[in-house]
Amino acid sequence: MKVKRIHFVLLLLVLSITNAVSQQKFGITITPNHEDWTYHLGEQVQFLVTITEEVPSNSTFSVHYEIGPEKMPPTISKKIQVKGGRVVLEGGTMRVPGFLRCKVTVTNGEESHTDIATAAFEPEAIEPTVSLPADFTNFWQELKNLHKEIPLDLVMTPLESKSNEQTVFYHVSFQNFEFKNRTYGILTIPRKEGRYPAVIRFPGAGTAPLGGNSVIADKDVITLDIYIHPYPANMAPSFYEQLAQTTLPSYMFFGTHDKYAYYYRRVISGCLRGVDLIYSLPQFDGKHLAAWGSSQGGALSIITTALDKRIKRLVVLCPAMCDFTGYLHDRAGGWPHFFSPENRAMYEKSEVIQTLAYFDVVNFARFITVPGFYSWGFNDETTPPTSFYSAYNVIKSPKQLHIIPDGRHKIYPEQVKMTYAWILDSFTVK
Repeated sequence: MKVKRIHFVLLLLVLSITNAVSQQKFGITITPNHEDWTYHLGEQVQFLVTITEEVPSNSTFSVHYEIGPEKMPPTISKKIQVKGGRVVLEGGTMRVPGFLRCKVTVTNGEESHTDIATAAFEPEAIEPTVSLPADFTNFWQELKNLHKEIPLDLVMTPLESKSNEQTVFYHVSFQNFEFKNRTYGILTIPRKEGRYPAVIRFPGAGTAPLGGNSVIADKDVITLDIYIHPYPANMAPSFYEQLAQTTLPSYMFFGTHDKYAYYYRRVISGCLRGVDLIYSLPQFDGKHLAAWGSSQGGALSIITTALDKRIKRLVVLCPAMCDFTGYLHDRAGGWPHFFSPENRAMYEKSEVIQTLAYFDVVNFARFITVPGFYSWGFNDETTPPTSFYSAYNVIKSPKQLHIIPDGRHKIYPEQVKMTYAWILDSFTVK
């Protein structure tokens, strides 16, 4: 009996080893040959592809790589066979400022992995393609004038489940630019008496609301998380999931035929009224207000700060909505990619192009006058670096930039840490 059991165990072991050998795991990384991933125009770039196997072998890997300006058709497309380890790909160069992306797919049997690396060519020389409408300032002043005619009508509902010994959380509701149009959010106020600085945080794209900024709220800071859609910000998660599937699946494309009808006009109005909310609070110190956001929120941070000079600092992470028309000039344009190959036939119309110029972050960036902290990565496929550098480069006020060269479209812990430190430090400046 013991002999049979031993034979059975040995059989399982052999099968396990055989299965492991037949399904060997591997990973890939791609890095440009400059440590900072940045190059001068005309300088040749090489991309180093490293294939790392869990169990070293002498396997042959199929490598398919494409190289070209980000979001554009590749100028190089090749397939090669390699024996694992490392392979150097000649990436060529760029003659105009921008980003050169290398996409590599490595295959071994049924297993396949894809990765990218993006080399920057003099990115701070990238110029925008969008023009500033002649009546841009008047258009937005008209909206701000509407706010003067409508009371804020702030409603604050305590959220006991979120509140703690230091901070009271509130669900808030207030008037937008129409009497039947309200904006919602989550507000936090320190419990102890005093007057405090404040931060407004703007959300990334989607229908789910932010839940309140508990980290910085506990530092004796008033915080307001804006919810951009016309619904309460304290509903059950299933409510927002349903919104994403039914009412608001593509809200960023609503109303592009008319600058007065575009969805973001109402959104921006709500963001500006959020500044009014902060200034209406007796606990606010009246002078230290910062704005920050990532992606769509990064765009709204720039937009709101440009339109309301009561905001004294801003933080912007990988902003969306920058230089929409880049695609019409054979380079990457900003999220939500109106003029990308899959969308171009529907949106390449004169009325859409004219409308979007009033909402392009580049045109708001021209009016930024306060210090800002900016951060992003070169491997961002959602908000292309070419697009957000178009906005960053027209900002003339003091700028602090933190780059994560291999960073993608997400918020990294180091960015969060630096954001909070930068904001809190700015509040200590008299």
